[in-house]
Amino acid sequence: MIAVRRAELGDVDAIRQIGLTTWPVAYAGLVPDAFITDGLAQWWSVEAVERGISKGITLVAADGDALVGMVGLGREEDSWVMWKLYVLPDQQGRGVGKALLDAAIAALPDGTPELLLDVLVANEQAIGFYRSQGFTEAQRTPSRDLGDELMWMVIDLDRT
Repeated sequence: MIAVRRAELGDVDAIRQIGLTTWPVAYAGLVPDAFITDGLAQWWSVEAVERGISKGITLVAADGDALVGMVGLGREEDSWVMWKLYVLPDQQGRGVGKALLDAAIAALPDGTPELLLDVLVANEQAIGFYRSQGFTEAQRTPSRDLGDELMWMVIDLDRT
């Protein structure tokens, strides 16, 4: 049975392992190998994971004692953004992603009107999942330019 809880600093190594295992599978064939290597170093370092736990909202999904997924949220300008939602490849299709997303939305401060995320436009599997959960293409976004390879998606939390 999957249980979702707030991450603790003692979870850093297990959270990193989720990223180090999932990223190469999720992005294989979608981005250059250098993007994967650089992303693993930048966003899945011990320091980056600790910062996410300490300064944002990081939740983990556990199956017994093993962590099988994670979600990380934080602020960008005036918006709440979901930076990461990853489930180990061998655990996908079991409802872990939905459980993490539902828990992430529930963990946001009361009155939060929407949740944003950015996603690779070529990542059809992720886009399909997010659309199935109620996300649409965002019209209002933070000022950060995502270029042509990424797009903003949003879920209206007033309707969820």
